[in-house]
Amino acid sequence: MVRLVAAIAVLVMLWAQGALAQAVETPLDRAMQANPDRFEASMLDLVAGFGGPDGLTRKGIDEHIALERAGARATAMRRLIAMDLDGDGTVQRAELQVAQRAASAVMRGRLERQFAAADADGDNRVTAAEIAADGQAAALRALGQEEEAMLLSVLTLDTNGDGALNAEELRAAMLRPDDAT
Repeated sequence: MVRLVAAIAVLVMLWAQGALAQAVETPLDRAMQANPDRFEASMLDLVAGFGGPDGLTRKGIDEHIALERAGARATAMRRLIAMDLDGDGTVQRAELQVAQRAASAVMRGRLERQFAAADADGDNRVTAAEIAADGQAAALRALGQEEEAMLLSVLTLDTNGDGALNAEELRAAMLRPDDAT
């Protein structure tokens, strides 16, 4: 009798572990389920834009990530460099104030917030090193590590195992049970 109870307990534990494993959602699952049409459209764009003739590979995803981050980094750095009115490589608070007078109300707030965030040592000036650091922080905010992991996990949808995700494989993965009828 004790052996039977122990065996049932083991089976219940194994069943519970399997059920829990199935219940864990990955970032890819969440992205696909949150807005399936938007996810599919953006991934098809990614396959078309960064995929080669065989489809999207790790290299294409890495290039997409690098390009997105570079754009965000450049935008953040450009905004600060544009306030360097005397061209000395440093933005003083007085230069920020001149730029703010010419900006819209919303942009004035953004400029203030960016200046404060970039001024790491709080000396009311943003140096070239602080501009570069602010640009790098903006790059990671634009496409963070969780989104990077999700993008890389898209390659798990490669059903033929050739290391590239093509549009057909993506569309097949996006088929939902209600679509199949």
